[in-house]
Amino acid sequence: MKRQIYYHYLPYKYAIDDLVKERIRVSTLDTLNDPFEMMPNRRYRSLEKRMTYIKVFREVKRKWGLLCFSPSWEEQLLWAHYADGHKGIALGFKIPEDRILKLTYTPNNIRTQFDLTDEPEKNEKRFLSLAKVKYKEWLYEKEHRILVKLENCIKENKLFFIPFSNSLRLKVIVLGCKFDYKSNKETIIKLRKKLNAQVIATRPGWEDYKIHIDGGRTPQYN
Repeated sequence: MKRQIYYHYLPYKYAIDDLVKERIRVSTLDTLNDPFEMMPNRRYRSLEKRMTYIKVFREVKRKWGLLCFSPSWEEQLLWAHYADGHKGIALGFKIPEDRILKLTYTPNNIRTQFDLTDEPEKNEKRFLSLAKVKYKEWLYEKEHRILVKLENCIKENKLFFIPFSNSLRLKVIVLGCKFDYKSNKETIIKLRKKLNAQVIATRPGWEDYKIHIDGGRTPQYN
């Protein structure tokens, strides 16, 4: 089965916690940073009809969560937005292609519209189909996702986690270009050995706007 490496960006503290406990946090649908996430067009004059959609969404979000990835660790905006301004870490996982949802970024200003049915399973499937669609302004993320049933997760307080596994195999630990290399070097090397992962140290490009491998630092960790 074909597998590719996908990257999950995190602030240092959360990345280290995940590496130590060999797990990754699952985002619940009500904590995503896009307020339009998985919500269809609900432009109806009837408040009752609009509330019916809300009710179905509430049922879906109690059952499902998301893991979010990018196929690249070179995108500076992802480091800025999700990895504490380049001070964090991107965890690279080898994931079977049949588990991954590749997002489509729609240029349409009007959200997807569909009618609900009397069958809960069909309604849930229609809402889950929206997990593959985002507005064009998010295109820079090149996001890929895995839908996760919350009942299969480890629950800690109000958070949900899924353990590393054969279908979510950690392969790479990418350190941001503003990472505190001096203070955290021993911690990263210890975790790399424990998890049998590669470490990539990074730097800003000399002539472009991409993040690149730091050829001087990277060998010190491997």
